[in-house]
Amino acid sequence: MANGEQKIYTVSEFNEYIDLLVSQKEVVVEGEIGELNIAQGKWVFATIKDKSASCEVFAYSDQITTLPVLEVGMLVHVYGRPSLYQKTGRFRIWAEHILPTGEGALRLAFEKLKKQLEKEGLFSVERKRPLPSFPEKIGLITAKESRAYSDFIKVLGERFGGLTIYFYPVSVQGFEAIPSILRAFAYFDNHPQLAEVLVLTRGGGSLEDLAAFNSEEVARAVFASKIPVISAVGHEEDEALVDFVADARASTPSNAAELIIRHRDEVRKQTDLFISAVEHLLRIRVYQKENKVDSLVQALNSVISQNLQEKELRLKNLERLLASLDYKKILARGFSITFDEQGKVLKYAKKVIPDSEIKTQLFEGKIYSVVCRLDKGPQR
Repeated sequence: MANGEQKIYTVSEFNEYIDLLVSQKEVVVEGEIGELNIAQGKWVFATIKDKSASCEVFAYSDQITTLPVLEVGMLVHVYGRPSLYQKTGRFRIWAEHILPTGEGALRLAFEKLKKQLEKEGLFSVERKRPLPSFPEKIGLITAKESRAYSDFIKVLGERFGGLTIYFYPVSVQGFEAIPSILRAFAYFDNHPQLAEVLVLTRGGGSLEDLAAFNSEEVARAVFASKIPVISAVGHEEDEALVDFVADARASTPSNAAELIIRHRDEVRKQTDLFISAVEHLLRIRVYQKENKVDSLVQALNSVISQNLQEKELRLKNLERLLASLDYKKILARGFSITFDEQGKVLKYAKKVIPDSEIKTQLFEGKIYSVVCRLDKGPQR
């Protein structure tokens, strides 16, 4: 091309040149959705407008996470780059994110997503996990050097010591808030040993300020957390979707600390009551055992007494029997015992030898005799 001659572009070259020029910078454009279409479940074709102009928007559907809550008439912020579709020369915004904005749009998106998540069971009371009674390790997800952080730490320190706080700083407002909070939950899910309970917190604000805590991504991250979660977003009158999904909701960051750790005075009082209750139960048990032992002793004494009486009676009977068998008493009644020469008791006359010497034992004294005559009695 000669010096001073102007370059001549083909249409394709010109459209490519313009596209390169306009796509150099990321932009955020605010507008009301005029049209919204999803082609083959993959591509988003939309139009945003204000009072005097409109602009086409193109995006991949899987990249627009807010797609379920978007609808015609909603005010949105479109994050992306200007683009020129080279085949037709039509100008558009290649969108990476489309976020509802303004009180009305945010409220509409909030209610729509709330109904969807509730229908899926994310708010179910039955699935909520109890908080640990005396946790030693606490995960804190909030903005660094924020009022929420300082309030939470201050109240926690006043209630009990010896706690380990794992702090994961995040953005709580703006475009980076959602991915920042998601990274925090992913970190704790990958390191569940670091915390027994998680606290997701920030101060109060408008719906736009709390947008990250009303996002579907953060709500599902809270739902899927392996560790019980306390949501402490905003002030008592504020309401966020994470409040409904979390295992417990605190009205303020300070209240979150109060829910996790009871005041030491309260714990001391409860401990004293518990000790008193245990002492009372122990006294009752001791009294019951003493009564049982007394009853057993009485029963044992009764059995021993009865056995002794039976033994004593049996002993007396044996004494009477022995007494009745005493040969001296028999001799005293006039009987006698006769022995042969060998000293054996004579029972039969036929066993006595004539002219033999026999001895007769009387009650008093003995008689020695010589057998001179025998009467052997009847023969058997």
